[in-house]
Amino acid sequence: MMKFRNISDLTDDDLKETPFEFLIMKLNDMCLLSLNHKLKDLDLTINQANFLVVINTEETLPQSYISQLLNIRGGSVTKALKRLEAKGLVEINPNPENKSKNIVKITDKGRKTTKEFKCIIENIENEIFEKYNDKEKEKLKIMLRDIAKEYDNLT
Repeated sequence: MMKFRNISDLTDDDLKETPFEFLIMKLNDMCLLSLNHKLKDLDLTINQANFLVVINTEETLPQSYISQLLNIRGGSVTKALKRLEAKGLVEINPNPENKSKNIVKITDKGRKTTKEFKCIIENIENEIFEKYNDKEKEKLKIMLRDIAKEYDNLT
């Protein structure tokens, strides 16, 4: 029987008994903890950074589309966007075609912050994956994508 440990402390034998879901969840926790720590200098949380990355893909985006992309309910999206707006990272305006809906636009400060966030991610990835070659990294990405597809099929 495996004893509970940090996943980085698991032996190869422990790994054989450990469910993938546990490993994925714990790795996610570790990633979020590390990223949130590194994002403090930007006065940003990982969730806020995710919003910026999505918003930065277009000139403007409907708030409902952001909600759909991030799989977050409307009220939570409104709250998060208001926080980003208060920091000067996005602008929220009524949709001219439907005043009851909002359009979100990233500001120049938001673009700069998104670029800095992506640089932080790149630096972390370079450090973590330095001992793996490009082929191994690509294989892992493909496997993770394929696993995600299988989870999508379960729902």
